[in-house]
Amino acid sequence: MKYKKLQIQNYKGIKNVEIDFTHNRILTLVGLNESGKTTILDAINLFYSLAKDKKLTTEELNLLRPKGIDFTGDIILRGTLEFEESDYAKMDIYLKENNIPTKIIYPKIYSYAFSFKYEVHTYLSSIGNVIFEAKDNAKAKTNKTLFKTNNELWNKLVFFIRRELVPEILYYEDFIFEIPDKINFDINSKINLPQKNNAIEEWKLVFDDILKSVNPKFITFQEQVVNIWNTDNDTARQRIAAMEKILDIKITKSWKALFDDNDEKSNQRLNFKEIKLIPIAVEANSINFSFKIKTDSGKEFSLNERSKGCKWFFSFLIFTEFRKNRTKNILFLLDEPASNLHSSAQLKILSAIESLSDKSVIVYSTHSHHLINPKWLNGAYIVVNEAMSTSNLEGAFTDNDAKITAYRYYNYVSQNKQQSQSLFFQPILDRLDYKPSYLDPIPDVVITEGKFDWYTFKYINEVLLNNEFDISFYPGKGADSNEQILRLYMSWGSDFILLLDSDEKGKSATIQYIDILGAYVNDRIITYENIFNRLLVTEDLFTDNDVKEIITAAFEKENYDSIKSDKKKFKSTLNFAISQLLVLKQPISLESTTIENFRLLFNRLANALKGNKIYTH
Repeated sequence: MKYKKLQIQNYKGIKNVEIDFTHNRILTLVGLNESGKTTILDAINLFYSLAKDKKLTTEELNLLRPKGIDFTGDIILRGTLEFEESDYAKMDIYLKENNIPTKIIYPKIYSYAFSFKYEVHTYLSSIGNVIFEAKDNAKAKTNKTLFKTNNELWNKLVFFIRRELVPEILYYEDFIFEIPDKINFDINSKINLPQKNNAIEEWKLVFDDILKSVNPKFITFQEQVVNIWNTDNDTARQRIAAMEKILDIKITKSWKALFDDNDEKSNQRLNFKEIKLIPIAVEANSINFSFKIKTDSGKEFSLNERSKGCKWFFSFLIFTEFRKNRTKNILFLLDEPASNLHSSAQLKILSAIESLSDKSVIVYSTHSHHLINPKWLNGAYIVVNEAMSTSNLEGAFTDNDAKITAYRYYNYVSQNKQQSQSLFFQPILDRLDYKPSYLDPIPDVVITEGKFDWYTFKYINEVLLNNEFDISFYPGKGADSNEQILRLYMSWGSDFILLLDSDEKGKSATIQYIDILGAYVNDRIITYENIFNRLLVTEDLFTDNDVKEIITAAFEKENYDSIKSDKKKFKSTLNFAISQLLVLKQPISLESTTIENFRLLFNRLANALKGNKIYTH
């Protein structure tokens, strides 16, 4: 199964928020401190707990309410999930193993909704509702669902789905910086679920995950290693050695990839060869284990002797690299990851998150521009507390009247262009309109007319041409809206090229920029006509067959002919399809004409950045 949509109403300060996972494996919640990002993550995490049949205490029920003294209404958490073919196979196996001969027609969608009713701040009642419109094949003609024709079997399947198929959600409010010097296990102890906020118990679960990577049949580290320590020490030590090997494969390899194995300075900082899992002391009824790092010179040291950044990344990798294999499409919730680390470390976390998304889905919150990846903006949400204003951002704000909402990034920016609203999406604007310090290297760039041209060029060069061209692209704001970035690059003294469509708008914008900024930009603004000697826009570089291939690759069920007949829908669908292919790094085969068009374009742009004039205005 995979999460499709989560809806939150009246939870704490949330007014109405919908998070859509369709087409995105990485979702970014962007907003100021106190804007409500953590509240959204809390609600998603609570939904999962309820889906797994958690019973709330009176104290917990009181914490769900919006702040204030007189809330009356319903708090609603609703999740929509989508079945995959493997889920249907597992349900069929379940029926067979339980000697249930019925053939079931399964639906595509599965939904939970949890509603909590309050009156003048007093909890009254709650109800859970499941939508699972399965049908008994033998009774399908009656058009009645299994819920009505065989309610007992319907309930059994729902129980199986909740227990076995619903993807796990793991919420990390922060990763544990202080890695325990010793993690104590009592020999022959009973297996208990970890206590909330108990760091040692959380680390014990990590031991379980590592051991399961050695052999999925091993249930817990307690049973398979600790409890046999005195009776079968040789086997216990062999299993520890196997865990160390897995740690080297998963963690050391990931670490080196994250910090660039070819970077000499990175390797000097890294300087470790393998991870050891060492029993520190053994008593009659307990044993302590500790993570150690072994350097290339053979020296062993504790991770707590290293920097905060080193400890953070070790914790991040070890808490995610093994957990992501527990269930398919596991959902990680990360609250302000690496927010207190140096900007270079924050940039590294983007690579780690991207790698994690190969097998899982990630929702992370941030107010740092270093943690914004322009490739993921289709999955970005601007989180806004409408009760906040510029005057109360300094600490006078209280959450009694909080009104938290979340908007898809592109929708919000298009609808809220007033300067007074820009503070809510300033982290993204900072990332796209980056203003470096005097110590930062400033790359030469090709400024694209708009963000979708940026997606297109990145996709062709990175995914299809394997970074054949060493060009930095910058996403512009529209043909006639790039004056600010042109002025900034002029002030920095770095080279730039602005590429525009050779339509009327592009030509008009060229004249406008030269008129405002002077002859300096005359040789730095290019239209497609300057390169191809004909009037073109970006989508004209693709052949008709390739446009169809791109759209159908991203949207299998779309009717291409109906899209093509609607010019506006055609362009938006093509642009969105390319952005999705870039995010997924999904290569498709394009005709040689298309590839050569882009190669010619990139060659000319690279030459133009070197100062070779290829055009005149």
